Amino acid sequence: MQKFSSISIVIVIFAITVNVRGEYNKLELTVHSAPAIDITNVDITPMPIVNPGQAFLTFIANLKRPIKTIQTALKINRAVSGINLPIRCYKVQGIEVGSCTYKDLCAVLKTMLPSFKPQTCPARMAQFGIDCNCPFNIPAGPLSIVNEPLELPDAQSSIANFMATGDFVIQLDAQDQVGPYASLTIKFTVKSQKQSG
Repeated sequence: MQKFSSISIVIVIFAITVNVRGEYNKLELTVHSAPAIDITNVDITPMPIVNPGQAFLTFIANLKRPIKTIQTALKINRAVSGINLPIRCYKVQGIEVGSCTYKDLCAVLKTMLPSFKPQTCPARMAQFGIDCNCPFNIPAGPLSIVNEPLELPDAQSSIANFMATGDFVIQLDAQDQVGPYASLTIKFTVKSQKQSG
């Protein structure tokens, strides 16, 4: 009986060890299809992302169609200590949050990011048609955002508090009025500022 117990414990420990992914040290992007965009480079540094804190966004792409109102379906999976926690779609203060289909991505950003408003929009973003007003008005053509500083609010005190810490895998399917825009998977890690300091 004692021998069986020890073997069971070893098997359980092995299974846990194999399933623990660990944190991402670089943003990972998989493009499944992108009929309306050619993505050259996407990155966020530092990785893991520190919450709250400053991050730097690089997004280099060629838009084949302008971005105005873009419907986005998100499927979010969060792992904490190797345990996968699929995030469902739910409502907070009457606003859908999580793995939902959002009719307008711009409106979602405006809701989740307090700094996404014309008064605090980075001036350099205007050259890309990003003025922090909705709907987006980003013209077709090259888009080159390199090391753009972003102030990330404390997710723990937001309606998206599930984004405060963890290893994330997000499936994103976007479409505009014409049809499918892009389907991709993004993987990244978020750590609490308190844990990293």
